[in-house]
Amino acid sequence: MAGVYSKKGQFKKALNFYKRIAGKYPAYAGLSSVRYETARLLYLLKEYRRSVDESFRWLEKYREDPLMGDLLVLLGDDFNALGNNVQAFNWWLKAKETWSGAFEIEIELKYKLKELINISGMKALEEMAQYASGTEYAPEIYYRIATFFLEQNDLEKARTAAMALVRSTREQSWIELGRQLLERTEEELAVRPGVVGCLLPLTGQFGIYGEEVLNGIQLGTGMFGETGDGPDLELVIKDTKGKPELALEGLEDLVHNEKVMAIIGPLSSRTTVAVAERAQGLGIPIITLTQREGIPETGDMVFRNFLTPSKEVKRLLNPEIFEIGIKRFAILYPDNSYGRFFMNLFWDRWEEIGGKVTAVESYDPNTTDFGDQIKKMTGLYYPRPHSLVRKLIEMRPPEEEESSLYPEEPEPIIEFDAIFIPDNFQRVAMIAPQLVYHDVLDVQLMGTSLWQSPELVETAGDYVQGAIFPSGFFERTGDSCVSDFAEEYFATFDAMPGILAATGYDTIGLLKHMMAVNGVRTRGELKDALLECRDFPGLTGNVVFDPEGEVEKEPFLLTISGRRMVVYR
Repeated sequence: MAGVYSKKGQFKKALNFYKRIAGKYPAYAGLSSVRYETARLLYLLKEYRRSVDESFRWLEKYREDPLMGDLLVLLGDDFNALGNNVQAFNWWLKAKETWSGAFEIEIELKYKLKELINISGMKALEEMAQYASGTEYAPEIYYRIATFFLEQNDLEKARTAAMALVRSTREQSWIELGRQLLERTEEELAVRPGVVGCLLPLTGQFGIYGEEVLNGIQLGTGMFGETGDGPDLELVIKDTKGKPELALEGLEDLVHNEKVMAIIGPLSSRTTVAVAERAQGLGIPIITLTQREGIPETGDMVFRNFLTPSKEVKRLLNPEIFEIGIKRFAILYPDNSYGRFFMNLFWDRWEEIGGKVTAVESYDPNTTDFGDQIKKMTGLYYPRPHSLVRKLIEMRPPEEEESSLYPEEPEPIIEFDAIFIPDNFQRVAMIAPQLVYHDVLDVQLMGTSLWQSPELVETAGDYVQGAIFPSGFFERTGDSCVSDFAEEYFATFDAMPGILAATGYDTIGLLKHMMAVNGVRTRGELKDALLECRDFPGLTGNVVFDPEGEVEKEPFLLTISGRRMVVYR
């Protein structure tokens, strides 16, 4: 009857019958089964503590019983339900030894034991290690303990756990993992305070940009003047030439041989993607200066101190843009990764806030003639249907009627209020005059931060009046710190600084401040200090990193007025 009720799920009734058997028939031959079922039903009724007590009473009497394996599994289940991971591990481990040879049960218990190791905290793991001594689970537990201490930047304890891992096993894969952890902790403990590495392209395609960043960094260290507050910094510079393989070689050298505290760079997307993941694996803080979206998501050691395309576009397309009468956009973009990315980003954002894109054209990044693209945007490229020509004539005001007597070239159909051109200032300086040549007049021009250059005003100033573009740094903001920096930069390098130089200056200044104020000794401590940093005052704005390591600065807008660039509004 107890068995029937148990199968029907009526556990309380089943339990009552088992209790009656145990009470009235103490000499019953199957009493070990009765007492086991009693403990099992208490578990099913979620009376875990009573189930544990009943199981311990069973163990006192029936240690040689065939149900021993089942009882040990039940004890593990009870303690697991009670939230006692250590005892759950202990009893499941005993059960696995008892069930040795029973393949399916062994697999199930192995899964339970590994799951416990993965979810347990440090205190529980240290107690579980005592039970696991001499078993296949000891190295796994010590590995978890070592990595936990590494994450907490407790290097001495991490080293102790890594050594325990190596001693706990003969399995080569675990021994190798233990050695890697030991090497990492030794490197962390051997880091040279105040030494910062730079991974920058100083030659090759991106050399001009890397040099500007390095100029700002060197100025920030006080190399050309007063050192300022905080510790003196030593720079170890590696030229990546914009190549991922050279950047990775430089990273390994900076970490293992130079033992730098942190790394600034790289710049380009390809090198940054390659370096970020490896830097995370090596456990070294790296502050990248790339626009590549998603880089800080690589891990907690990867930071970014630079404007991203999404932030630039969001600032450009603030809903206030409707107030200046812009509702329709044309997009003229270079057919390369930069142009395509910005085009899609801009288009999506513009439609998201309720605007319309009425014309989109791409061009070869190496071209100098943009006539075909402009004609396509304005309906001049293809022959116009007769019905459209007639409609346009009918729409002409009386003062233009005379022009029909002396036909000229068709006039452009401009169905947009503004044009977005995501390209550099050199290309914009060629495009803007051609827009005017093709009678695309009184249209607002907008671009990206690559427009920010005095050369744009010098070469095409008459054609880009009122143009708007985002920026993260402007030397004529009126801020005394910015002005002083610009003067010192010009005096040292005979050029005006741009955002790359200012960002390099801010980044090294931030690291210098973190090391001075927080007294960091290890890379892990520096990582924590960077994440906890609040409002470090920089030339490019206050530097604050979100929990993922993304800088929270917002760009501002510049416009061209006369022969100079000024802050927009």
